[in-house]
Amino acid sequence: MWELKLAVCVLYDLLDFTLGRTLFIIPFGGEVVGCALCAAMFGTNGLLYGLEALDVTEQMDGFIPTATLIALMNKPKSTRLR
Repeated sequence: MWELKLAVCVLYDLLDFTLGRTLFIIPFGGEVVGCALCAAMFGTNGLLYGLEALDVTEQMDGFIPTATLIALMNKPKSTRLR
């Protein structure tokens, strides 16, 4: 299940990197959608996506895959003994 969440986050970050400025009508629309998406998948840890709203220039979106980083941060611990 985590792999599916990771794939959704990677896809959303790619969409945000490429079409984010033209896709959302209101400024910060991408941050609102991304924050809701990550919060739905990862709970309160997903609210960290809101930190992207601190960058009013919208330049950070092109360099930091925030949703993907949140997914990687929430990777479940392996239960297998090695």
